[in-house]
This record gives sequence, structure tokens and C-alpha cells, in this order.
Amino acid sequence: MGRDEPLELDVVGVRVRGGDDPVTSGDRWHIGSCCKSMTAVLYARLVERGDAAWGAPLSDLFPDLGDAIDPGWTGVTIDDVFVAQGGLPANLSRSAMKEAYRDTRPVADQRTQAAAAALARPPRRPGRFLYSNLGYVVIGAAIERITGEPFESALATHVLEPLGIVSGGFGPPPDLWGHAGRLLALGPLGLFDLGRGAPADPERAESDNPALLSPAGRLHLTLEDWARFQRVFLAEGTGFLTPETVARLLTPGAGSGQRQAYGWAPAHALDGVSFGQQGSNASWVATALLDERRERSAMVVCNEGSARLLKHTPGLAARLLLDAQAV
Repeated sequence: MGRDEPLELDVVGVRVRGGDDPVTSGDRWHIGSCCKSMTAVLYARLVERGDAAWGAPLSDLFPDLGDAIDPGWTGVTIDDVFVAQGGLPANLSRSAMKEAYRDTRPVADQRTQAAAAALARPPRRPGRFLYSNLGYVVIGAAIERITGEPFESALATHVLEPLGIVSGGFGPPPDLWGHAGRLLALGPLGLFDLGRGAPADPERAESDNPALLSPAGRLHLTLEDWARFQRVFLAEGTGFLTPETVARLLTPGAGSGQRQAYGWAPAHALDGVSFGQQGSNASWVATALLDERRERSAMVVCNEGSARLLKHTPGLAARLLLDAQAV
């Protein structure tokens, strides 16, 4: 997709492995952790409205938790959490994840509990990079306090609807099934697979992460709608955010370890690429890249979550960008 050009879209394959129902250009795709940049844009919109602030101490965003917050969080800001340097664990515990599938309380209450449990313990080495899905759950809970509504509703009100995104939803898409990779063996770099797992029935809750993880990555939408969001980050954008705000969202944290921006990460190791994002819930893979001048975006999605696709889709997206530049 070029900044001032229509989206070029192509699809190939089937909706369910072993079936003959082909995917279509209007199907909805699960984008996993690529939703993190949308969560960051939501907070940015609240800042531009005057309802939130950059650099807000994390403890100040949860006045209802009071003294239950460990004093160690005093110096950690919302920005630290966005760039994965806030000192939060990577994920909920395995037992908490299992319990979340059975939890029937409103999802905002579930996020409050998760945030309260995380903030009751001191941060783990704040300032050092640790990719954290739990961090975005905490951010979602903070947004719910700012807006007075569930994260899902706030995202629709302040981001999806203003951008004209009408296909957005949470959890597995209803028609296009994901496919988990099949575990094969333990190799020198960890567990690996060949990507021939069974289809993940969208009617099963376990086909996606629990609902409280939506701020970290449970969104599905059409590729046309995802392109509407990508345009916000192309040079000069769409006016949806100020250029200064877009620049902030693409600025990596300055702490130690790997550098991460607000849902994006520098991707200069790929020829002609500036920033990238990837998402997967182990049954889907989504990749988006911006070229060096931020004039084009390339997106590649698969209803297959194997590790090899997570590894190779950035290369395909980079080739699409380079081919477009050569035309």
C-alpha cells in the first residue's frame, strides 16, 4: 500500500485446512500482537483530547488501588510499560490463564484483578527490556479508568470508528479458522514445529487467548480495514494524530536490551524497512512493515501459526516493499 495509492490486495488458500472453501478479500484476519499499536494509538488519542498524559506514573493511573500498589512502581511510567521496560512479567501465570477462560465476570473487572495482582509485587528490573503481554493488560485497565468504559468499547469509540474500520472484533474470526503449529521436537533453539496442526475451532474459547488480553492482541479485521490503520503511520499520516504523536509512537525506549517502540519495533535489519510489527496467538501470523521513508506499508497474514511462518513472513513483506520501489 502506497501513501496516496489504493491497497493492492491478494489472497490465496482455504479457510480451513482440508476444506475447499477459499479465502476471500473480505475475510477477517486475526492480527495478534499487532493490536498493541492500536492500544498505543488509543492512549495517544486520549492524550490529544486532554484526558491522559504521557509520562504518567503508573501508580497514579490506579487511584482505586491505593496502598495495595508496591512502592517500587512509583518511578515507572505508562511509557515504560508501552515500550516493554516497565518491569512487568511477560504473561499471566499458567494457572491464571486457565482460570481466565472460566471467569464470567465483566472483562474490565478481570483486568482490574490482573493489574492489582501485578502491581502488588515490586517491578522486575525496570528499565530493562522484557516483552510483556501483561503490561498491555495493565495499560488496558488504566485506559478503562480514564474513559470509564471497557477497553473494547473505548477502542471502537476513539480509534476504529473514526478511521472507518467496521469489521473489527475480538477473538477468532467466525469464518476463517486458524491453525496451530504441530509440536515436533526440542532442538538447540527450543521447541520447533512444521506447521501442520489441527484447525482451531472459533467456537472454542481456547482457540484464542482469554478475553482480558484484548489490549495485548485479540483483534480481528479485514485487510482493507487494517490498511486504514496502517495509513496513520505513513509519512504525513491522515491527520488522525499529530505528526509529533506519530513520531513518539515510533520512538523506541532508551533502556537496556532490545528496543521496542509503542507497538512497533525498529526493523532496519531488513533491506528498505524502517519499522515492523508481528502478532501471533499460535494459530495465526500477522506481519506489517513500513519502508524507510514511511511511504509504503506491506502486510502479510496467514491463518496458520507455525514458527516457520512467524520467521519468514517479514521477508516476504520486505520483498513486497522492495518490488514496489523498483516499479
